[in-house]
Amino acid sequence: MALVEIDKAYKRYGAVEVLKGISLDIEEHQVVCLIGPSGCGKSTLLRCINCLEPIQGGEIRLHGDRVTGPGVDLDLLRREIGIVFQSYNLFPHMSVIENITLGPVKVLGTPRKAAEDKGMALLERVGLAAKAREYPDRLSGGQQQRVAIVRALMMDPALLLLDEITSALDPELVSEVLDIVRDLATKGMTMVLATHEMGFAREVADKVCFLQEGLVYEEGPPSRIFGNPQGERTRAFLKRIIDAGRL
Repeated sequence: MALVEIDKAYKRYGAVEVLKGISLDIEEHQVVCLIGPSGCGKSTLLRCINCLEPIQGGEIRLHGDRVTGPGVDLDLLRREIGIVFQSYNLFPHMSVIENITLGPVKVLGTPRKAAEDKGMALLERVGLAAKAREYPDRLSGGQQQRVAIVRALMMDPALLLLDEITSALDPELVSEVLDIVRDLATKGMTMVLATHEMGFAREVADKVCFLQEGLVYEEGPPSRIFGNPQGERTRAFLKRIIDAGRL
């Protein structure tokens, strides 16, 4: 059984269908990269997995249990599934250590000292222990995004969703955030990334899914998707990426 099973999920906004019966399995310890043109449904799919957006059809299961539809404990679900967005969404009036310990203390009931010890260990791991008492506006964009990733990891999620986490960063700051994702991948964290960083997807993914018009048009290992794509639309998309010098 896959960790996450997405079975014919539909999502629409008014008359606009964004997800059109999408199906995808995510195995434990797998890194899945979602690629495709803007508007293809990558970010919407991540938000639906975390139930930030309800689906109108189909089903999403975690550990074999349905996590969409009525009767789902959303607080429990979001302990299991962490999400990091393009914008960092840190509380500006809280220090770094306060930002990352808020969830464990308030939601999980973790003693503050234990939460701070864990938080400091994770900040050390991402090279930000010295910034623990700083406020977000004193950090660079790359540092703030690393804090946002740590905040998600503080809840010990079974699955981490990353939504274009480098798109708001200056180019020189992208690598410091991607290094954290590489480290998480080597340690077995299950992750789904929506990304425009094609070289990174080719390097770190176990599976790459090319989304087109709300469906998984093609999926497979990065060696095949980037080296020998079978679908005409996949080939056309990657040609544009290569012509733009992004792969």
